[in-house]
Amino acid sequence: MCLRFGQMDSAGYSVRRGFHMPYDVTGVLPDALCREFDHGTNLLLSGPAMSGKRTTLLDLVARGERDAEGSVLVTSRDPAEEIVDEYEQSLAGPSSFLHVVDCVSTQSGSATAAQGVHHVSSPGDLTGIGIEFSGVAEAAAEAGVDRLRVGFDSLSPLLMYVDIQRLFRFLHVFTSQIQSQDWLGVFSVDPESHDAQTVNTISQLFDGILEVRVPDDGGQEARLRGVTDTPTEWVPLEE
Repeated sequence: MCLRFGQMDSAGYSVRRGFHMPYDVTGVLPDALCREFDHGTNLLLSGPAMSGKRTTLLDLVARGERDAEGSVLVTSRDPAEEIVDEYEQSLAGPSSFLHVVDCVSTQSGSATAAQGVHHVSSPGDLTGIGIEFSGVAEAAAEAGVDRLRVGFDSLSPLLMYVDIQRLFRFLHVFTSQIQSQDWLGVFSVDPESHDAQTVNTISQLFDGILEVRVPDDGGQEARLRGVTDTPTEWVPLEE
């Protein structure tokens, strides 16, 4: 569920599911798109190369730092050091809980030990990704962090290593873990790198899709579908 500006429940309060607080995205997404996502939401962030979707993904994850939420980043494109540098640009202060699952550095031979960084052999090592993510979940529990935002950048490289059936099974387990823990998951994909059937198959696993694009006159626009009553219009993203 996504709460937009002015939307209230029958009692006049912001919509909630059970007793769990939603995940605030104000300041990242315009109110016309969404102000908060319900706990356990898995969101597919879809956009072509150079559309700014990774910045949007990192901003959505970093937004939780204001509310003392933990952060997990899975990177299949760039090494942990680079993704952490970009993530920290989104923060006003140090991270309270940040772990990174790096699927790149071991394969390139650049992996180095760093606090909170977990290495797997390649983007095709789905078993390794799952094991490391479960380890992060245990570390969060031990640290008393019960709210996590998970950013996965990106699903597209995984499809260079595994077929869609394997990826679907992996994502089903991965997103189910996020849902069962009442976390928020944001997964990016480049729809122009895959055929429509592949993208549609992946999309089935997600509660909603946030599409981003760069219009002809520049800037960045987004629209949201699946977690709202009706799809939104294209809306300029705040800079």
